[in-house]
Amino acid sequence: MGLVEIKLVDLAETAKSIAADKPVVMVNLIKFKEQATYPEGSPHTSIPGHEAYYSRYIANFSRISTSMASNPEDKFKPLFLGNIQANIIAKPYGGDETFDMVGIIHYPNFAAFRKVIECEEYKETALPHRLAAIEDYRLYLATEMVV
Repeated sequence: MGLVEIKLVDLAETAKSIAADKPVVMVNLIKFKEQATYPEGSPHTSIPGHEAYYSRYIANFSRISTSMASNPEDKFKPLFLGNIQANIIAKPYGGDETFDMVGIIHYPNFAAFRKVIECEEYKETALPHRLAAIEDYRLYLATEMVV
């Protein structure tokens, strides 16, 4: 199994190096499981991983984010969602990382992202679908660079 969990201690450490009011972009690289795998006793039926992610995880994440936003600017904004078509650099040179999807998501600040994924509602209604749907995951935080 690849990397799929976001550790709260990692978030706290990251927060120390990000200005509180600085907008951030989260770059998500996702490889889906063929079939979502829920723990035994889960009320959720197994469906294709990508379907569980889009219809269950994203739906819950969006609902939670919207409900927590004090104004429309506080809500996350997808800047780009796409299917990865090819691994141009890594494959020819021995790299074997492959992902299915890339999502580039804007947040007004890092705290807005943390607020959603650290809340109990997220842990209960969204997180189980992300864990069930994803085989491997990379999450990069970026801030705008002035050139």
